[in-house]
Amino acid sequence: MRLNQIGFVNFYSDLVWTNYTPGYLYVLYVLGWIKNLLSLDNQSFYLILKLPAILAEVFLGFIIYKLVAKKSILWAKIALGLFILNPAVIFNSAVWGQIDGLFSAFLVLSIFFLSQRRLIFSSIFLAISLVIKPQAILVMPVFIFYFLSNSSIKIILKFIGIFLIIVFILFYPFFILDPITGPINLFIQMIKDYPYISAFAYNLWGIIGFWTSDSQKFIGLTYQNMGFYLVSIYWIIIGYFYFRRKKLSLFSLATLAALSFYFLPTRVHERYLYPALIFLIISTALFRSYLLLGLSIMLSIVHFLNLYYVYVYYNEFYLNLPKILYNPYLFGILDTNSQIFSLISVIIFFSVTAIIIKSDVKYKRV
Repeated sequence: MRLNQIGFVNFYSDLVWTNYTPGYLYVLYVLGWIKNLLSLDNQSFYLILKLPAILAEVFLGFIIYKLVAKKSILWAKIALGLFILNPAVIFNSAVWGQIDGLFSAFLVLSIFFLSQRRLIFSSIFLAISLVIKPQAILVMPVFIFYFLSNSSIKIILKFIGIFLIIVFILFYPFFILDPITGPINLFIQMIKDYPYISAFAYNLWGIIGFWTSDSQKFIGLTYQNMGFYLVSIYWIIIGYFYFRRKKLSLFSLATLAALSFYFLPTRVHERYLYPALIFLIISTALFRSYLLLGLSIMLSIVHFLNLYYVYVYYNEFYLNLPKILYNPYLFGILDTNSQIFSLISVIIFFSVTAIIIKSDVKYKRV
């Protein structure tokens, strides 16, 4: 509604919380226009607001099926069911109305076209996903590894050039008066929004607890720096297997990249796991691994519980909305056992990493 009232140029303001990149704002602008055109009441508008994410997840299911069907129709059906009927996926979009499905669709397309060596399309979809959510940087290790082993400087510069042009075009209507530093300052401000070790995420830092400042020190290092070092060490190990043993496909790398982005650094909240689930489901089906299938189901259930807890906390306690989904018994378990659920999630993460690295299934890297 704000977009339709004051337009793109005046949208960002220090007086209103607007720390969100422009990608999905274009969709919201169209939805607000439809609301005004049809004079929709709020209840109808809330349903329409959820449609883009739901449709994106239907499209994601189609992508997952087509990707896996090239290897196995049976596993394509398993992967499709594991995603479309996933309680965490359904809760994220149809209940909460979040847009991780749309963001992830572009991210998956970017990796798919990279695997097909169609770098222009890969660059375009990567740029779009970044402008929707900056968390798209989670796949950066995949692209770095790919370009280090497959491409010339000319191809890399072409890829980066197209990427930057698309990002600039999408940001420009919002930052006509400040097209360079404006977007940069927005990214910086978004990074500063959650200076905590874990913002309700069941990850490595969730074992310590939620909402602890990541500027605190332990053995001479801030928690934030420790998270950075953990990510670096993790990717040094993954790099060894990629470059020396040549066993990891791009979708395997994307799975590990998305998982490590959620589990190891600080300043992560619960929904950062969403794209990791998608890549994990794809890898599970490509590997045809029942062990990975079991771990995927377990992680999906734990993630669903994480989403439920945060949704109820924010909406039905923090905002004092009607307690429609509040179950005192379930909420009490989640409220008092977050460290245990975090530990379970971390065990699943390292188990998935080990299985992917040690798998005897051979894939081409591209």
